[in-house]
Amino acid sequence: MKTLIFLTFLITLSHLSMAQSTPAIVDVSKLKEIYVEWELLDGLEINELNRRNTIKARKYNITVLKRVKQLIIGGDVNAAKYYLKKLDDKNKAIKYIKARYLSIINFIDDNFQESLDAINSVSYDEDMFYERTCLLKITNMMALNIEEGLYKEFDRCNRLTLKYSKTDHYWLNTIFKLKFDREESFKGTSFSDTQYVLQDQDFLRIWLKTGIYLNKEYLILKLIKSIPENYYRSKRTRELIGLLYFRTGDEEKAMSFIEDIETPNSENMKGNYNLARNKYELAFGHYKLALQKKKNSLNAIERSLPLVWILGQWEEGNRLLERLIKKNLPERKRLSLRTLFKVRQEKFDQTKKLLDILNIMYKEKMPFELNQLMYYNALRTHDQKELIKYSNYACRSMDGLACWILMQTISWENLGQTIERDETVQNLDDDYFQNLKVKAEVEPIQEIPTIDQRDIEELDSELIRITPGQNN
Repeated sequence: MKTLIFLTFLITLSHLSMAQSTPAIVDVSKLKEIYVEWELLDGLEINELNRRNTIKARKYNITVLKRVKQLIIGGDVNAAKYYLKKLDDKNKAIKYIKARYLSIINFIDDNFQESLDAINSVSYDEDMFYERTCLLKITNMMALNIEEGLYKEFDRCNRLTLKYSKTDHYWLNTIFKLKFDREESFKGTSFSDTQYVLQDQDFLRIWLKTGIYLNKEYLILKLIKSIPENYYRSKRTRELIGLLYFRTGDEEKAMSFIEDIETPNSENMKGNYNLARNKYELAFGHYKLALQKKKNSLNAIERSLPLVWILGQWEEGNRLLERLIKKNLPERKRLSLRTLFKVRQEKFDQTKKLLDILNIMYKEKMPFELNQLMYYNALRTHDQKELIKYSNYACRSMDGLACWILMQTISWENLGQTIERDETVQNLDDDYFQNLKVKAEVEPIQEIPTIDQRDIEELDSELIRITPGQNN
């Protein structure tokens, strides 16, 4: 039977190759499906086909999950969500992994409730599944101020995952104590603490991160000299030390620690260093490198947006706005920024659509700056009616230029078309504008009197008649 199927497949391929002069790309799997007669297969052959389909589906799921994991690490959470939707939830193991990855994505986006809901959407009661999600669940509960059941979750998670932690859950315990206003316990004030902190490089990094989080930079710097020399070989450790110096104002020393490091945090620090010295292009380059390594780096995006305006990178500004994930940023403000970039790109038709949306969002009571954009865009799109309407609004808000434009609309039928005329409006000498800038000497006008003033006075005196008895 297998030989018959194979021969049929070869004959089909030969017919296809003879029918076409150029090589054809044939979907082998589809041909096999067409020519396989299931009723002629025995049980072993059917099991073999099912096994191959299962292996194929498993390989596909593993490939997608690897891709999702890479995207999450790279900060491209939108793409990660897209690939997660391609996974089938029928497989129990895939269902658990998908829910966990979705929870991580929402946690990165600061959607703590959705992150917690994703974890709770499946049952992780079994220890083998629970220990992989309990830390994320506890962190979400603390972020949402959910205290009911938190102590129980914390004790169980601490018991199950302690064997994997090389630092005895130092970070988790510290945050948990701070959350419930317990006594702050940050080691590093005594010699015994120093020995405890320096016992392991992984623990040292956790300790450094905790100190940065608690604003204990100056306390940490006192122990920097005690760090073993071999620890400095780690770029992750040197990056944290560089951040400490950067936060305490010693930027030169910070740069010496991170000079050869190319992580997102290091690139952001390099960008901040150059930005403080007005090296805008160099700073922007470092922020772009940070975004290449982590697409949702909020620090890089927030510092790059003003720089694209200074450097005239308008299209780059729109791309950065699409990446900006900030829940407390009003949509009207985000749309206003996008509109500004469109204006600078001179894409006035697109600007008009965005301004109309903003007008609806503001219920036709737009702020002064958007009214200015409205009449400017109307001027460039030759919309005389809109120009008069919004320049009038801006003029009432004491915008002198808007008042001047409104006055010009009385003289010109379409001011927008007039300012774009190629022909000369009036002939002016080359030095006309220069002469306007020079202070001129005012010469009095020489008057030639046609009637003597004394004659006028004599005529007036003759008209005056003084009657006796009228003087009092």
